[in-house]
Amino acid sequence: MDSRRNSSESGPVTRGLLAAVSRSFYLSLRVLPGPVRHPLSLSYLLARATDTVADTAERAADWRQGLLGEFRDALVEGAGPDFLGRAAACAESVGHPGERVLLRRLPECFREYEQLPGAERRLVRTVLGHIIRGQSLDLERFPDAERLRALPDAAALEEYTWLVAGCVGEFWTAVCAEVMPGFAAVPAGEMIRWGVRYGQGLQLVNILRDLPGDAGIGRCYLPGEELRAAGLRGELTWPAADWAPWHEVRSRWLPVAREWLGNGRPYVKNLRSFRLRLAAVLPMLIGEATLDLLEQQSGSGPPAAAKVNRAAVRGMLRRGIWLSLRPPRHW
Repeated sequence: MDSRRNSSESGPVTRGLLAAVSRSFYLSLRVLPGPVRHPLSLSYLLARATDTVADTAERAADWRQGLLGEFRDALVEGAGPDFLGRAAACAESVGHPGERVLLRRLPECFREYEQLPGAERRLVRTVLGHIIRGQSLDLERFPDAERLRALPDAAALEEYTWLVAGCVGEFWTAVCAEVMPGFAAVPAGEMIRWGVRYGQGLQLVNILRDLPGDAGIGRCYLPGEELRAAGLRGELTWPAADWAPWHEVRSRWLPVAREWLGNGRPYVKNLRSFRLRLAAVLPMLIGEATLDLLEQQSGSGPPAAAKVNRAAVRGMLRRGIWLSLRPPRHW
């Protein structure tokens, strides 16, 4: 038996945990081709674990920073009992049941990580290093929920979207190139360029969708420089005294999100595997539908969250299958 293929396709931890911690993205991971399903699913679980640590507000920001640093070190040096014990302790402060179980089962995740072939393990370590850097920046910029703070400018927003999502587009492409040579109809460098922007677009959609919830915990990813230029006066507050600057800046970033997200189309249509196309197209369809909902909102009241319902997601799954079966020239 080919040991490389076996290591890629097996993964009892990933099979048992994915559905518990993800709703829409689980669909993409589930339909991936066998050779890439395990490394991509395992990397998602590890990234979700770091995200859980970063978002556990019951723990002080410096404590979370320290645990993220230990997580990064464990990817290089191995997960020792002290680190795993602190991760398990963090789980006691986590409200989401799936994420709580994930932190408790990190020893199994790390065992599967250590069993990956060397090249795949290096790619996972690299992408998680970028993601942890983005999460650490979050904790520096938004240390608590007592005061609402914004990113300084557009460059900081673009950097953040790359660190936590654009690098994932690069990672997925690199794993496919490593495990499934000839996976795309164009050179890997072109796929990486599209994949990076596509990932950034997905993250920007999340930022625009989650603006009210993030503001409630002291985080604003819209550039403060732009909010002030749009007429914001005094301290950043939520609820705001004047919603006009918020709507003006958010409406400015909606077409940027759609443009970045649009890089998913050439990315998907140049994938040779039906399963890869289906896995990659689903987030794009959900992202486009979310932007549609955001664009329909009134500009008179506070910006509201937008969430695509389960029935709509099921319809997008059917549409994704249809699109993925079509020849690229018909996209």
